[in-house]
Amino acid sequence: MPRAAEHKQALVEAAAGLFRRRGYGASGLNDILAASGAPKGSLYHYFPGGKEQLATTTVKAGGIVVAATLGELAAASKDGDVYLRGFAKLLSGWLRASDFRDGCPISTVLLEMAGESEMICEQGHTAYDKWRQVSVDKFLADGLSARDARALATHTLCAFEGAMMVARVEKKDAAIKNAASLLCRQLATMKA
Repeated sequence: MPRAAEHKQALVEAAAGLFRRRGYGASGLNDILAASGAPKGSLYHYFPGGKEQLATTTVKAGGIVVAATLGELAAASKDGDVYLRGFAKLLSGWLRASDFRDGCPISTVLLEMAGESEMICEQGHTAYDKWRQVSVDKFLADGLSARDARALATHTLCAFEGAMMVARVEKKDAAIKNAASLLCRQLATMKA
C-alpha cells in the first residue's frame, strides 16, 4: 500500500477507535492525528469535509465490516438459534477484549450525531439495513414469514445494541446473554 494511502487508512482506524470509546464530541482532531501517526496535512487532504467527513467514512467502514462478519456467521450457522447465540458470543468477545471500553463500531457516533449530520446518519441507516438484512435472511430460511422475519431482525438489532450499552456500563456480558436467550425463545415461538 502506498504510504499516502496508509495515512488515510490510519486516520480512519484511529478515528473509529476513538469514536467507539469516547464518542464523536470527545475525540478531537489532534487526538485522531496523534493516534494515527499521520501528518496533519493528510487529514484535510483525504477528508476536506473535516471531522464530519471522517466520521461518515468510519461509520461506512464499520458498517461494512460488521455486515460481512454477520454474513459469515449466518452462513456458518445451521439455523437462527445458532446464529443468535453466535451473534451474542461475538459481541461478548469484542467487549471483553476491550475490557468493556469499546462500544459498537458505529452506534456511539450515531447516537451523538443523529440530529446533527445527515451524512453520518445516512451511512448509519445503510449499515443498520445491511445488518438487519442478514438476520432477515437467516430467519426466512428458518421458515418465518417475511413480516415476522423483518420484525424479529429489527428486534434483534435493537436488543443487541441496547444489551451492549448495558454490558459496557455493568462491565459484564450478562445483558447480551439474556438478550440472546430471549431472542431464541421468541424465534422458537414464531416458528411454532
